[in-house]
Amino acid sequence: MLKEDILNLLAQHTPSFSWDKPSSFFTAKKISEQFSVKRNTVSHYLNKLVEENKIIKINTRPVFFLNKEVFESEFFQVSRVKFNSFSELLEDEHREEEAKQQQYFSSLIGADGSLKKVIEQIKSTVFYPVRGLPILLHGPTGTGKSMLAKMVWEYSIKNGVLEKDAVFLSFNCAQYANNPELLSSNLFGHEKGAFTGADKTHIGMLEKANGGILFLDEVHRLNPESQEKLFTFMDNGLFRRMGESDKDRFSNVRLIFATTEEPDKHFLNTFLRRIPVKAWIPPLYERGHKERIQFLYFFFLEESRIIQKKISISSKVINILANQNNKGNIGGIKSLIKSLTASLFANKQDEDELVLRLRDIPSAIFDEMSLNSEKKMIQNTLITIHPNDNIEQLYQSAIRERVIIKNVFKQIFGFFEDLLNKKVDGDQFESNVSNKINDLLDKLIFEGVSDQDSLILKYIISSIQEVSKYLEASYQIQFNGNNLYAIAYYLYFRNQQHFNWDNHEYDILENLYEHVLSNAIGANQITRRMVKLIEMKLDTNLEKEDEIFLTLYLNALHLNNKKVRTKGIILAHGYATASSIANVTNRLLKSNVFEAFDMPLDTNVEEMATKVKEYIEYNDTSKGLVILVDMGSLKDIYSRIQNVIGSPILIINNVSTLMAIQVGELIQKDVYPDELVEKVKKSYNTKFKLIYPEKEKQRVIVTTCFTGMGTALQLKSLLEDSIPKSIDIKVIAHDHERLKTQGTREALFQLYNVLTIVGTANPNVQRTPFISIEDLVSGKGEERIRKIFSGLTNENMIKTINDNIVRNFSLKRVLDSLTILDTDKILEHIESSFQSLEILTKKRIPNDKKISLYIHISCMTERLIRQVPMEYYRDVEKFVKSQKESIEIIRSAFSVIENVYNVKIPIEEIGYIYDILNY
Repeated sequence: MLKEDILNLLAQHTPSFSWDKPSSFFTAKKISEQFSVKRNTVSHYLNKLVEENKIIKINTRPVFFLNKEVFESEFFQVSRVKFNSFSELLEDEHREEEAKQQQYFSSLIGADGSLKKVIEQIKSTVFYPVRGLPILLHGPTGTGKSMLAKMVWEYSIKNGVLEKDAVFLSFNCAQYANNPELLSSNLFGHEKGAFTGADKTHIGMLEKANGGILFLDEVHRLNPESQEKLFTFMDNGLFRRMGESDKDRFSNVRLIFATTEEPDKHFLNTFLRRIPVKAWIPPLYERGHKERIQFLYFFFLEESRIIQKKISISSKVINILANQNNKGNIGGIKSLIKSLTASLFANKQDEDELVLRLRDIPSAIFDEMSLNSEKKMIQNTLITIHPNDNIEQLYQSAIRERVIIKNVFKQIFGFFEDLLNKKVDGDQFESNVSNKINDLLDKLIFEGVSDQDSLILKYIISSIQEVSKYLEASYQIQFNGNNLYAIAYYLYFRNQQHFNWDNHEYDILENLYEHVLSNAIGANQITRRMVKLIEMKLDTNLEKEDEIFLTLYLNALHLNNKKVRTKGIILAHGYATASSIANVTNRLLKSNVFEAFDMPLDTNVEEMATKVKEYIEYNDTSKGLVILVDMGSLKDIYSRIQNVIGSPILIINNVSTLMAIQVGELIQKDVYPDELVEKVKKSYNTKFKLIYPEKEKQRVIVTTCFTGMGTALQLKSLLEDSIPKSIDIKVIAHDHERLKTQGTREALFQLYNVLTIVGTANPNVQRTPFISIEDLVSGKGEERIRKIFSGLTNENMIKTINDNIVRNFSLKRVLDSLTILDTDKILEHIESSFQSLEILTKKRIPNDKKISLYIHISCMTERLIRQVPMEYYRDVEKFVKSQKESIEIIRSAFSVIENVYNVKIPIEEIGYIYDILNY
């Protein structure tokens, strides 16, 4: 079979794949040449193999395909099978590794809060080449330094930095602080006779820990001499046992130090300089309310498992314990909870549940309670912990916020699938998304952050506020403070984490992105500019998910769009010439009419033109743009921007403050550039150039279906397979209802040159030709296809396109693309229904309507089998009342579908069948 042969061929050649110069052998064209079959046939099978998760697809030009199983055995595991570029595929390796690394520390309380920086420091020490980097953990007693050191060892083994049998040795320097000789012996070892009582050779901790990790606790108790010996070892890995004078020994050991003291006060400077990473482990009271609550739940769960009983704790008790100034830190709170549980257990051994209330709290705790603990009035409830509970169910884990964000994306995907399956209309989709996004942002804002990270959040908020000022001036919109805080909190908790989607989710993401680009154009234009500015301000890289999220959020805000007017910019050489003129003008006019671009004297025209192009790209210049320049570069600028403009642009030479004020006043009065130049000519003897757009809009074909976006997207795919990529025509799937109600007012028609609309029903858009799916299937659309492509390509290419469409839009091929059902069987059952319908209505069903019904009934049957029927139909109650007889006839005629496939056709689906029959 050809499909298996293609898979085997790729399996043979994938090991030879080169990243530097990918061979064209891995493209559909070259593979088709190998088997002497048409490229489209090979493309069909390749895409089927991608859907089956057997082939990796890289959507470059041309598209490349690799055998997934062989690729993973030769290179690395992949998280999905579709990638936009080779660099994205390469990044997948590192993201998988990052995901593993992140996962290890994710269960640690404070991993995304108070210990976030510590974990980053730990990772930097672990992966540093050769012997890693020494790290000093410093913080009060009971903060978990020993536990962290042990985790570093486990983490190093998990990531292959250390061998699986690498040792972890712990040594407490305080035990030997009063006996330096014995301390040195334990660390470095000694030879027989090295000192009184040394009756045999002793191997020290440095040798025993070779290949592993040595943890030195209370390291501030080392005397200066021991510190000197240690920093010599840190320099080169060499040491001598006590009593050795001429033999250097080597040990490949990684060192972790811990101290409860301030490092600068207890160590030699020469010792500290050898420890590049110093991680502060904060005391419990600095770790934020959320983390203290997490520790309480964690230790109560431990006790519940020990005594094998449920423990219920009053929320007031939780609040008091969380706000207690526990000097013992984590160890202290653990002891306290063990003591409270033991006391309850002793008195209530026969009961199935232990209940801890305020009366059970020792009076000493009330005396030590923080003054702030009971300032808030809270409703008292019981928190019940079972022995078999999962800790993540009890407290919000370290990765909770990012998990919530990912889950919200999944819910948005679900809303979008409802839209595609016509279970909701466009307005309901936007409402569902808006509610979900607002719920998420509310959670994130009220979640709060640790004191340590509050500075980071403040910086993000400040940056977003700066970005908003620019956007407000550029797009005549108005943000409010809550919007900006919401965006800042989203970016903070999003934290640049890459989401790994499965193939189905990835496809939904891509289709949702296309939907956003087509249906939220204004919001997306603002978002794209916002993303660029955020990336520059915060030194980060946002992903496609972020662009989708922010576009949907801004679209739902319905930002206060002021009246769009002609834009103005000033280009001038000098340190602040343009800024000075713009500043004075804007202040006098009490409006930000002009944006300034200051340029050094040696700036060339190309750089000036680039500035103008960037401004046009990110600003709404649909009403025109006035450019005031200082020195005769107007002609050169004109020649470099002429091909990118989409509206009139007026360039005026020899700018001055007075000129800027006059031009600014005219802009404020909504005087268009062509009229404005006539007024300026009367006052100034200067050169000017008025440019009209020459750039053509990209040509597109729009696919649509009144039963949902899912069919429209499938039609899009079939058309893309039919039209060679050498012809610069884009295919866009669009919502039928919006096309029908908005017509040419829809933003799609402002951005693109729409050649035709292809679909199941004509939305009747003025001056836009329509080709029905039944005409493509029956061959009646050939003349309209020829008319669309004539003038765009030659006769041979038009014939090729038509042949491709005839092949791809055969009824069987269309149904193969739209459903997973056995095409021959479903066609047979639908034909039987047609016969019944014609008998009941005593009318013959026209061929074009039959084709539409073949497609619709096939898709409907699959939806019903999957239990995702359409749940939206306009005026369904009115339809039921006015068309009772038609409903019964349709239900009776198509009962064969219900019986064969064991489904029930709902009234909404019957409504669509009625529409097709009577359209």
